[in-house]
Amino acid sequence: MSEAESEPERPIDIFRRSVEIIEENLPATWSLSTKRSPDLSEAPLRLDLRSPDGSVAKFGVYAAHGVLSSDVPGIADRFPAGQSGFVCAKYLSEPVRRQLDAHALSYADATGNVSLTADRPAVWVRGRGADADPWRGPGRPSGQLSGDPSARVVRALADFAPPLAITALVRLAGASTGATYRVVQTLADRELVSRLPRGGIADANWPKMLREWAQESVAKAPTPHGFHAPDGLEALFDQLRQLSGHIYAGTASVAAAPFARYAPTQRAHFHADNVDQFADAMGLRRVESGADVWVTAPLSPSVFDRILTRDGIRIVAPSQAYADLLAGPDANEEAAEYLLSWMIANESQWRRAASPATDRP
Repeated sequence: MSEAESEPERPIDIFRRSVEIIEENLPATWSLSTKRSPDLSEAPLRLDLRSPDGSVAKFGVYAAHGVLSSDVPGIADRFPAGQSGFVCAKYLSEPVRRQLDAHALSYADATGNVSLTADRPAVWVRGRGADADPWRGPGRPSGQLSGDPSARVVRALADFAPPLAITALVRLAGASTGATYRVVQTLADRELVSRLPRGGIADANWPKMLREWAQESVAKAPTPHGFHAPDGLEALFDQLRQLSGHIYAGTASVAAAPFARYAPTQRAHFHADNVDQFADAMGLRRVESGADVWVTAPLSPSVFDRILTRDGIRIVAPSQAYADLLAGPDANEEAAEYLLSWMIANESQWRRAASPATDRP
C-alpha cells in the first residue's frame, strides 16, 4: 500500500495528509504554513493560508480520528468568535460534511474530501474524496442497520424515550457495550439520533430510524413459512387465546389492529420460537402458495421484547409491528403509514420513560 493509500494514525499524520490534499487543490501562487506542535504526535493549533498579495487567513485546527454529526456543534464552539475553524480527520462522512458546512467550518479528510473557505483573502477550495471509509475493515462496524445488535438498539431507542445514558441503553437493549456504541455511532452518522455532551442519547428520530432499519434488515430477514388456517383466521385467533407453552407473538396487521386497524385482517403473521411446533399446535397446513398465515423464526430475540397481550393474544410492540409492515411477508406500506400516524399521535401510550434514576445521562 502506497503512502497515499496508507491509513494515517497520529493526529499530526492526519493533519499533514489533509494539508497535502489542500495544496493539491490550491493555485500554485497560494501557500499554506503552520507552526510545529510542542507534542510531535499532535496536530498544530493553527493553519495559515497566504494569498499572492500577502494577505493571510488564519484557521484554528481541530484534528481527530473520526467525527460524528453530533460532535460538530461542540467542535464549532471550540473556536473563538471571529476565528475560522479547520477540521481534519481520517474520513468525514457525507452527513458530517453537511454539518461542517452548516457551521461554516472548513475541513479535509485523508481521502480527499475538502472544503476550505475564507473571506479575506477570498478563497474557496472544494474537492471530492471517498464516499465510504476505505479503512473500515471486517472487524469494524459495517455502518449497516442489520443483525441482532442493531435490532436490539433500534428497538430500545424507539420504545424508550430519551434522554438515555449509554449504560441505560445497554441495559434496555440487551446488547454488549461495544456493539451498542457501534450501532449508536452509525445512527449518529446518519443523523437519526443526537448525542448528549457526555455521549448519551439526547433524542431519536424514531420514525425514520425504524424505516431505515426495516429496509436494511430485509437482506438478512428470517425465512417466512407459509401456512393455511383450515377453519379461518377468527378460529385461529380463538385457539391462540387458549394456547400455552409456546413462545410466539403476532405482528404486522395482527399487532397493529388493536391500535390502528387499517382494514380487516386477510393474512396473519406470527413470530415463533419454533415454527413447526407452533404450526402443529395451531393445526396449520403448510402451503407453497396462497398462504393466509406466515410464521417466522426471528433471527433476533428482540422481536419478543416488550410484547403485549391484547384480547388474549400475544402481539409485538408497535415499533416491531411497524417494521414488519414495512418489510415482512405481510408487508403493506399503506397500513404501515396508518399505524405510524397513530404512533406519532399517541406516543405516550406506547413509548416508555427509562429508569432507574441512576441511569440518567
